[in-house]
Amino acid sequence: MSRASDLANLIASGSTTIFGEAGVTSSDSTGKTTNLQQGLAKAWLRANGTGTVSITDSLNVSTFEDSATGVYKATFTNAMGNTTYTVIGTSAEGDKAQPRCVACGTSSDTGYLAASYGFVTVRMDNQNLDDMDLTATCVHGDLA
Repeated sequence: MSRASDLANLIASGSTTIFGEAGVTSSDSTGKTTNLQQGLAKAWLRANGTGTVSITDSLNVSTFEDSATGVYKATFTNAMGNTTYTVIGTSAEGDKAQPRCVACGTSSDTGYLAASYGFVTVRMDNQNLDDMDLTATCVHGDLA
């Protein structure tokens, strides 16, 4: 079947409604895009965390800063509605065999703010903060 015939069959059935990015939400309001709906990531970041740090790719992240060895801050393009969102992350160092981890919201300088969030990258073998070639985080919560 082609996509056109699949769509025609769905519309003809009378029980399927299809909405685009700015379609009607479950509460029959309009204007929400899929990336703002509950349950989907509200921001994500993939960045180079060594040397001159830089964003490789992102959604809803305007800046990425390295404030100390292994200590990073990401600023949202569109702020979160509160500070009770969650951040998950991963990190990697290309030339080292030891595993790395990301700790999010771990201190006053890397905590959760409506406008930004902080995180640290840690070597698992010695528990020291360390800059990483790759840092990646994903944010879930409510936008303002």
